[in-house]
Amino acid sequence: MAKNNMELVYEIEDLIKKYNKKPEKKVKKKEIVNLLQNADIIMAMKSGFEEAEIFGESIENVSLRPDIVKDGNRARLLPVFTSYEQIPQEYMNTFSMIKVPATFAYSFMNECEELRGMVLNPFTEYHLELKKKKDMVSHTVTKHYSKTVTPQKMDAMVIYNNRKYPIDKVPFTIGRENADITIPETYISKIHVVISYKDGKYRVADYDSTNGTTVNGTLLKPKVYYELRDGYIIELSEKEKMVVYMN
Repeated sequence: MAKNNMELVYEIEDLIKKYNKKPEKKVKKKEIVNLLQNADIIMAMKSGFEEAEIFGESIENVSLRPDIVKDGNRARLLPVFTSYEQIPQEYMNTFSMIKVPATFAYSFMNECEELRGMVLNPFTEYHLELKKKKDMVSHTVTKHYSKTVTPQKMDAMVIYNNRKYPIDKVPFTIGRENADITIPETYISKIHVVISYKDGKYRVADYDSTNGTTVNGTLLKPKVYYELRDGYIIELSEKEKMVVYMN
């Protein structure tokens, strides 16, 4: 009877512990690799919504960029996790955690020239580094890993009806229903505008609304992004005004 994924990852975690303690006697490296090939593991991704578009219940054109860590020798490695229990809470709050077949992670590792390999459960006592070539486990288990630091976005907010709305996620939406700023008026489209962040800049696009959007008096073309700056005024349907502030 085939093992389910939970049984597989728990067995892998147990083997990694044994390998770290006495690899020459307890566990052969190939045992871990063979099990891993049949398991689903977790990758840490930075999600990009700058080019994303909403179609009913689906979101298309979302970009996913895996995190990279460095070992004590500054070699770049792909961090992967066997289970959520192996991921520190602070790290989990920073990234989107995506469960993928381990073979997908191997393919990404091998196709990315800048990577030396991957590391299983890098922020735990029992972690394991995998070589890039031939999917074999490395003889050396590095003990210290540092997370790649991603530059933080500048603080920004929208002031509407004397209320502050921090732009704390992207895409940030304004519209009639289920938006980050909801304006329940018939002249406002369901999703009227979308604010995104790319290359260190906030941008706004009219989401093909019925009655249009202007920024500082300039009428936006549908789904064409326009750079936002501190103090810019966004006007929806020539009726609703709001101001953007940036720090």
